[in-house]
Amino acid sequence: MRYIMYLWRRFRRDEAGVASVEFVLIVPVYFMMFLASFETAMVMTRQVLLDRGMDSALRVVRLNTANPPKYDDLKAMICQGASLIPNCLNAVKIEMWQQDPRGTMDFKPLPDCIDREEAVDPASLFEPGGSNEVMFVRACVQYKPFFPTATLGTAMVNASGEYSLVTTSIFVAEPSV
Repeated sequence: MRYIMYLWRRFRRDEAGVASVEFVLIVPVYFMMFLASFETAMVMTRQVLLDRGMDSALRVVRLNTANPPKYDDLKAMICQGASLIPNCLNAVKIEMWQQDPRGTMDFKPLPDCIDREEAVDPASLFEPGGSNEVMFVRACVQYKPFFPTATLGTAMVNASGEYSLVTTSIFVAEPSV
């Protein structure tokens, strides 16, 4: 028993390898923080670019009520402003409909995003408005995260393993001459 106690004291006094223990304990925490911050930055950047693309596209729609763009043209205008969204033309889905300004807002609470498990369904609701009409527009994009197994990646994805970014806007179409 004395020999075991001698070995235990000698082991406790030995400081060789202390730095590697600290490295093993601290580096995974820093690595997880780096992955989470990178993923958050990419989500926020893509959301801002999607909002910017929607705003610039709707400016064209709002001022051009005599000849409103088609669904695919609006997708192309939004994707032109949202340059960091991968495969944007195939990933974005737009809903646009007229709202009664004196009534209640009547729309689905959940956005209509592309479901990659089902057959392709283009615009679920796309009604370009006329002059002086209040229009509601919502665009949804889904994409896979950079680090799907990281803590943030597993917490934010849907059933198909993708993030959903949604942007909405309401505008009044300018009167046409």
